[in-house]
Amino acid sequence: GMAQMGGAESFESEPPLLEELGIDFDKILQKTISVLNPFKKVTREMMYSEVDGHQVPDSDMAGPLLIALMLGGAMLLRGKVHFGYIYGVGLVGCIMVWLVMTLMSERGVDIYQTSSILGYCLLPMVLLAFFSVIFSATGYVMTGLLAITIAWCTLRSSDMMVLAMDVQNEKALVAYPIGLFYACFALISVF
Repeated sequence: GMAQMGGAESFESEPPLLEELGIDFDKILQKTISVLNPFKKVTREMMYSEVDGHQVPDSDMAGPLLIALMLGGAMLLRGKVHFGYIYGVGLVGCIMVWLVMTLMSERGVDIYQTSSILGYCLLPMVLLAFFSVIFSATGYVMTGLLAITIAWCTLRSSDMMVLAMDVQNEKALVAYPIGLFYACFALISVF
């Protein structure tokens, strides 16, 4: 009767909203833990999802957007409202890194997957922004934390990018533009 009006099906046959939007909390948690543990090996299961027997690149943007909001929130603790800088540098940086990575690899890489990788690996930068509330930006402790955080973000991101692009022998070449990307965020986070 009325439930079938307009060609609509019943609500019971509809998939859950988060599933329909492609938000998988288990995958988000798995990637987050992978970024926070630099000694955990990056696997293909972290980077790809199985859909109809094919592996499709995981291009989850919910996690990276949440991490960008956390970074902005950490900067707010110091009285700095840099949300525009975070999204601006993030957008331009993701496009530039994607362009360089696409030109470097034979297979290319999806811009959404590039943005997802770069966004998830921004998580250590959030920790740096929280530390910058406590320590002076010009002190030795902060300089050391700055270098460690850039290296950490770059290492995890380049591991994931090498796997996504399937270019195992070019890790240093992949890491260089990514390191520059995270250096920009480190400067925004600390100063």
